[in-house]
Amino acid sequence: MSENNYKVQRNLWENPWGYVESFFIGFGLLVTGFFLEMFVASDTPFTISYPYNIVFLVGYIIILFILYKWFSTTQLIRWLTKVPASISSIVLVTLLVMIMGIIPQIPSESNFINNLGLNHITSNWAFLLIVFQFLTCLGLISIKRILQFKWSNFGFILNHVGLFLALVSGMLGTGDLQRLSINVYEGEPSWIATDAKKNKVELPFAFYLNDFVIEEYHPKLALVDNKTGSIAHNNGKNLYLVNEGETYYFQNFEVTINKFLTSAGRIGDQYFPVNELGSPPAASITVKNTKNDSIQNAWISSGSFRYPYESLKISEEYSVVMTIPEVKKFSSNIDILTKEGERISTVLEVNKPFKFKGYKIYQLSYDEKMGKWSNLSVLELVKDPWLPVIYIGIFMMIAGAIYMFWVGNKITKN
Repeated sequence: MSENNYKVQRNLWENPWGYVESFFIGFGLLVTGFFLEMFVASDTPFTISYPYNIVFLVGYIIILFILYKWFSTTQLIRWLTKVPASISSIVLVTLLVMIMGIIPQIPSESNFINNLGLNHITSNWAFLLIVFQFLTCLGLISIKRILQFKWSNFGFILNHVGLFLALVSGMLGTGDLQRLSINVYEGEPSWIATDAKKNKVELPFAFYLNDFVIEEYHPKLALVDNKTGSIAHNNGKNLYLVNEGETYYFQNFEVTINKFLTSAGRIGDQYFPVNELGSPPAASITVKNTKNDSIQNAWISSGSFRYPYESLKISEEYSVVMTIPEVKKFSSNIDILTKEGERISTVLEVNKPFKFKGYKIYQLSYDEKMGKWSNLSVLELVKDPWLPVIYIGIFMMIAGAIYMFWVGNKITKN
């Protein structure tokens, strides 16, 4: 046998470490993490906030630099800068993310899931340890390429440093993320918000609600089974918008909308337009039974918190009802009052936040029982000071990808 054909079989844990050792270490970190989750972890997720997260980040980067600069020849550091260590950590992170997609991230009835923390993967010790290994690989590789800088590696550096910043900022920023809600009533200034644990938080500014406005769709007509109270099937057409002058058909019934009032009050046997608190929509309808040509005329209403609903019983089996109007849009006309005496006016709508002093202010909810007559607006305030750093990391990755594409295209042409 020639020397070229002779192959020496490498023993486990022999230098250099490969994929087998890498996955062995990774699974060891998973087991350690699940052990910590079962016997050490508390109900409160582990987070660090300002200024300790800044100190941790700076210290972590300094330690990575020292490890590469003076300990790069050791077996462990050499392994962390190689492909097997990165690939194994990526595979295991992906595995945990898949588990997160399969198992609902809410309290579970299964003790097994609760004890292993599989219902809160992102704060699970196993996940944190694997991600920490991946970040260490990423940081050491980035430092290696930076210290051995070449323009041909510029895109690689942008990609890896950008990913490192985005991941580290996303994890360390959890402790500084602030999500609050505040109830604001018309004509009253409000500055005391509450967090997820119902703790009170005093804001550095106040809200003053000038007006809360709800726009609604027209209510709908429905045929209801008198025995079950459920909406009857009508060949897939069992709900119709209430529009004046329209005629609809429910089985053998012909229903015509004679008159529709968006805000009405009953006077005697009729409804008239009124503009009072709790005045519901109402409609005058004519129902014709096409089997026996009998005709009924009546007013129906969806009702409100103040007035009961009114329906029309058209047979022993069915009644015609008007559903509660669905909300099309709701918004708050508010003033933001600062301690310096400023007064900033804005209109908040759903999914259209207003940015102020590091907060994103969202229109969240209202008093649903009162409906469009609600004088309460519930706002949500979100403050994430690490978000710009995450964006910087993402833009660096995009720039690195563009640079690598440009260089690769240039090399191909040459």
